Amino acid sequence: MERKQYYRRLGWRKSPFIKSTSMDTPIIKREVEYAIIRECIGGWDRVMVVTAPIGYGKTTFMNTIVKNKPPEVDYVVFFDSYEPIEEVMNRVLSGLPVWKRLFTGEIDRTLFGEFLQKKLGRKKLLLLFDEAQDYDNDLFKWLRILNDRVDNLFMIFFGLRGLEDKITAEASFRDRKTKSITMTPFTIDDLCNIVIKRIEWVGGRGIKPFTERGLKRLCESANNVPRLLMENGQRVLEECAAQDIMSIDEEIVERVIGTYAGEDVRLVSVEEADAETGGEMEPPQGIEPAQELRPEPVENKSYDLISELSPTQQEIVSLLMERESLSITEMSALLNKDIRSIGSLIRKLRGLNPEEITRKPNIQYPVVVRRGKENRMGRVQYVYGLSDNTRRMLAK
Repeated sequence: MERKQYYRRLGWRKSPFIKSTSMDTPIIKREVEYAIIRECIGGWDRVMVVTAPIGYGKTTFMNTIVKNKPPEVDYVVFFDSYEPIEEVMNRVLSGLPVWKRLFTGEIDRTLFGEFLQKKLGRKKLLLLFDEAQDYDNDLFKWLRILNDRVDNLFMIFFGLRGLEDKITAEASFRDRKTKSITMTPFTIDDLCNIVIKRIEWVGGRGIKPFTERGLKRLCESANNVPRLLMENGQRVLEECAAQDIMSIDEEIVERVIGTYAGEDVRLVSVEEADAETGGEMEPPQGIEPAQELRPEPVENKSYDLISELSPTQQEIVSLLMERESLSITEMSALLNKDIRSIGSLIRKLRGLNPEEITRKPNIQYPVVVRRGKENRMGRVQYVYGLSDNTRRMLAK
């Protein structure tokens, strides 16, 4: 049956496994990490770094802090992704009360620290920066100066492992980082509880259509990663809807997840998925994979592609200009970057991230395309190269 009809038979308004970071989506509260952040602010640790692998819920945790403002601070301003310095200044100002923004006029970036110090007075401001591993060094340098000049300013940077090294580099936050927080993996019970909450969120009851063993097997397949739980859960639902299966036990879960993993019917880890496919599982037989965007080349449209990309994306494109094709594992080794970060950025460059497309409308996607599988570094992996359109533009 169609998915809409399947959801309706279960009493659901929509799938409980949709990916969403909206404020009303049920989440697993990270009470330990939240308590650490509150203690850091109270102890005047003004620069914090929160790291975790892809899919652990960094953005969700950041949204939790926005929604539940720590009582130790007065204002919170958050950034979903990299923004240039001027935009950061504008966003910070917009986060202040109206009466503190009156008659500000234009403010030079070099004087913004002194200006913000006067506006804050005794009030405390918390800035949250997501995906901070993709920020350029100029922004970090400016934030370091801002940190030096504004006494009541606190910053939290969220990103992948290795972020600490980047922000404590020379001329950035070296000798200023005060607290490092590593997000802990969720337990199987945590993941089962979030599935139950999400089922209730969409109008269902209990764990239906899962059996207890089926739900546990689904949560085990996620390898403690919430994002992978959502992906695997949606795959199971779609397959069950297609076959009119109204009771999902562990055998069904393993069969569906195993089909995605390969013919040997095994559960794959998120590391394997990211390393080999850039965050994408192979679809089961008979189901067409999502297609990359392949727009017609735009004639006489000139723009600076490189300036539209994040620093790490620029490195990837430069590397692929020199090499015909590379696997994600090879790019990770050559650039000395986290393999999951490279996988995530490759998805964006392929035009598979709708939010990225909306945020960067000038880019003609796909910048990068998948060119099949080859034997690289001792095993068969997907390889990627620049699209023909991208090569033409960069060759001009």
